[in-house]
Amino acid sequence: MAQQQVDISAMSLEQLNTYKGQFENEIKQLHARHSGLKQAEGRFRQSKDALAAISKDDEGRRMLVPLTQSLYVPGELGDPDQLLVELGTGYYIEKTQQGATELLDRKIGTVSKNAEDINTVVASKQQNYDAIVQMMQVKMAQIQERRSELQRQQDRSG
Repeated sequence: MAQQQVDISAMSLEQLNTYKGQFENEIKQLHARHSGLKQAEGRFRQSKDALAAISKDDEGRRMLVPLTQSLYVPGELGDPDQLLVELGTGYYIEKTQQGATELLDRKIGTVSKNAEDINTVVASKQQNYDAIVQMMQVKMAQIQERRSELQRQQDRSG
């Protein structure tokens, strides 16, 4: 996606303030997305840890099986090397323990990369935001200087 270059030095204070607000909103939304991705990554890591804790000795072990984050049903572990793994949006597939671990590793990698990409975008947006704030300060200082100059001229002539 091509980025449009804008000369912020040619903008009015009002225009800069509008852009500043837009960047604040974009940065806030990106932080929320990043937080969601980090939470998902944490859940995948927890799943991977739980998966690693399953051994052949666990066959027949009774446990609570999560259907949602808050709903669990009683279950019994059949073959510890044949696991039902959620692919997403309600689709499940049977995988070996190694296959399930590899799937979780791929999901963790994808989510982690997406979070890093968002961090890169946030850094760029933050630089733009900082440049806008700095330009606003320059323009406000110029306005203040003009007011002071006008006041001095009025004092001399009055």
